[in-house]
Amino acid sequence: MTTESSPSSASGSSPYERFLVLLVAAVQFVNVLDFMMVMPLGPDFAKALGIPTSSLGLVSGSYAAAAALAGLLGASFLDRFDRRKALAVAITGLVVGTAAGAFAQGLGTMILARVIAGAFGGPATAIALSIVADVVPPARRGRAMSTVMGAFSIASIAGVPL
Repeated sequence: MTTESSPSSASGSSPYERFLVLLVAAVQFVNVLDFMMVMPLGPDFAKALGIPTSSLGLVSGSYAAAAALAGLLGASFLDRFDRRKALAVAITGLVVGTAAGAFAQGLGTMILARVIAGAFGGPATAIALSIVADVVPPARRGRAMSTVMGAFSIASIAGVPL
């Protein structure tokens, strides 16, 4: 039989725990914003790179495909590494892939940049959620996960216009 925690213990998170959850939410925000920003800027990319707008689906889809594949592959070995270091590598790869998009010369190099970003961005989300699951006790884990996943909505609504 399981017992429910009292409301006071459910809200008794430490400053470290709150900081960690907000930091992981910020990582999620940046990751989702990186994915989301390509869609509204697509016509600008097409014009600047001289690519047909009909190819924009390949640009945004390449990130999603790489993220999915990297997530599936990463599931078999990411637990062997320290989560903080793995997240640092994933975020660094995401930044490098995103920055590479600024130097794209055409459709091929833009897709390559988005594949690099997706290959690191996909696992970044899984690692971030694993960190929350490791640190936050079960009584507060639902609230912590909703804070982190709320960053997705905030990035979608406010991140792109900002």
